[in-house]
Amino acid sequence: MFPIHRFVCSLSILALVCIAGIPGAAAAEHTVAPSGAEFTSIQAAIDWAYPGDTISVQSGIYREEILLDKKISLIGIDNGGGIPVIDTERKGNAVEVRVDECRVEGFVIRNSTSFNGIRISSSNNTIRQNTFSDNARGILLLSAMKNTIYDNTITGSSQAGIALEASNDNLIEENILVKNTVGIALDSFSLSNRIYRNNFDNSQNVNSKSATSVWSSPFPLMYTHLGLKEQNYMGNYWGDYSGKDTNGDGIGDAPYGIMIGANPKAIIESNQNIIDAFPLMDPKQYYHDLVPVQGESRTPGPLPIPTVGEISRTEVPTATVSEVNLTSPSPTPVSPEKTPAGQPTGILMFELVVLLVAGVVVLIIFRLLKYNESIQEDRSQNKEALLRQKNSSPPNTRFTPVVMTPGEDTKGPVLSKPYTSVGEQNTYFPKELESKYTEIKYIGRGGIAWVFSARRKTDEIKVAVKIPISFDEITGKSFLNEIAAWETLRHTNIVEVTAVNILPVPYVEMEYVPRALETIEKPVPIWKAVHIVSGIADGLWYAHRHGFIHRDIKPHNILLDEHFVPKITDWGMSKVLTTELKKSSIAGFSLAYAAPEQVSPTEYGRTDERTDIYQLGVVFYELVTGTVPFGGDGIVEVGNAILREQPIAPSEYNSDAAAVEKIILTCLKKNPAQRYQTAEELLAALHAYLDEDDK
Repeated sequence: MFPIHRFVCSLSILALVCIAGIPGAAAAEHTVAPSGAEFTSIQAAIDWAYPGDTISVQSGIYREEILLDKKISLIGIDNGGGIPVIDTERKGNAVEVRVDECRVEGFVIRNSTSFNGIRISSSNNTIRQNTFSDNARGILLLSAMKNTIYDNTITGSSQAGIALEASNDNLIEENILVKNTVGIALDSFSLSNRIYRNNFDNSQNVNSKSATSVWSSPFPLMYTHLGLKEQNYMGNYWGDYSGKDTNGDGIGDAPYGIMIGANPKAIIESNQNIIDAFPLMDPKQYYHDLVPVQGESRTPGPLPIPTVGEISRTEVPTATVSEVNLTSPSPTPVSPEKTPAGQPTGILMFELVVLLVAGVVVLIIFRLLKYNESIQEDRSQNKEALLRQKNSSPPNTRFTPVVMTPGEDTKGPVLSKPYTSVGEQNTYFPKELESKYTEIKYIGRGGIAWVFSARRKTDEIKVAVKIPISFDEITGKSFLNEIAAWETLRHTNIVEVTAVNILPVPYVEMEYVPRALETIEKPVPIWKAVHIVSGIADGLWYAHRHGFIHRDIKPHNILLDEHFVPKITDWGMSKVLTTELKKSSIAGFSLAYAAPEQVSPTEYGRTDERTDIYQLGVVFYELVTGTVPFGGDGIVEVGNAILREQPIAPSEYNSDAAAVEKIILTCLKKNPAQRYQTAEELLAALHAYLDEDDK
């Protein structure tokens, strides 16, 4: 017979289910556009939305300040008019997040010149795939916890690209921070944050006082770099990192210093320093096919902080809407009598009250029934226990563990997205060229190409082969410009190009020179320095007469053959002085060896032959002293020294350098007009020293 109390309970549950079936205010999606949409203002949509709703913002410029004070997914949609832009016109924070579990994705956020692009003072938010420009701080985390800052591009921040103040356990991964005053800043109260696989190339990359934040991945990864499978932990790419990679795995041998002595409580002195122990040699785009060691490849998404639960990621809704007029939005009035989903507010409140009362009634009945049943079960169990004590032996209490094999229910660490970017293209030696060469070995990167040593099968001569880093249009043009400039130069002190072709793949073959000037120990004897500098000057004089300047003379670009004859390589930055057919558009330089006119063209004019003479003077200075004339902790400091400070006399480092001090300091004059005006004049001064030395 079916007990009456079970019948009452079942009836109550059925009633509760029926009441719950009344349509309610489910999570909804709203659309914002400059015209023709549900809303024309982002803030108006937020004000009328319910927690959990998604707001899709279509292409347009929205000149307003956004306040997220409820759980909202704010998604930017490019529906043909470009990525939607939030522009505060320098009035305040572009976006302020005050509640947990919000999401901001797919926007250009700009012009908060005195404030922040996004200010977060809550937890478990996701900020991803946004572009920040010209803000005081791109992203500010203030007393914020367990947020994910992922795959954003941040430029032009006057204070810092990302700043953390009293913020803990946040994940900052795979962001690009360039041309900011400071890349990332953490105060001493920001603890246990994880920052890795980001690109930093700023005036000052990092200013951190956080003793417990970690700057590398929490577990080792398997990845592809330069076409080779590697395995290691991964830190960040630092534009000012100058370490070496002797084993070629793409991870620097020496750590990148974040802050010296930041953790005085550490017992071992070396542990008191905050470092990125696994700095990336190349930007993050060049590391792909990432798989956790003893794990599996995962779908795109950031690596998790181990102590933080997996963050739910809502898919971006697909928008198929017509083109909109990019005008400043105006608020759209919405009736206060109804919610945006069209449900009358009074009915919603009635539903909530009924559900609450019904739930309480069912809970009371359920508790009473369970109490009565438990009393009856206890009585029956007591009787059974007495019988077992009489008729059975002591139970076996030994525990048999359950062994789980990999792939059953175990989960490895979640991995960030597998890269399919420019770095995944042909960064290996092409198979199409293997029929031409043997003994192929990767050497390094030169300009916009990978460099390999190989032996020609036709004559067994060892050569160097350069392969473009990628085969996209921009790199292809740069590669062809570089070779067009280079292959016409034939001189003892210039690396000779021996073959160029675009079939079967673009490549250039050149003479193999075994080592670079940067690898030799410095300082060197004065006579040897003069010998090296004279050879370089001779090669430059030849190039200048043929209409080329190099603009990136540095030890890395000077190779030495077995007889110590210097040879200039990497003419990719060469600028043609006369012939239009040889014009190269490649620009850039290495700051430690840069001339004042490269740092400040408005003050010192354009680059010309005298730029090469200045840079050769820096190399000469380093050869005889063991150091460059202008150094510093950051780009700004070095740049200011090049423009404003006078170099320390070489003789103060090395008394023997007094004999060539005048020549070096003439090369290093800040005003190009006060330097040697041609490489021929510099050669004459060097020959005069040699003649004097022979007497």
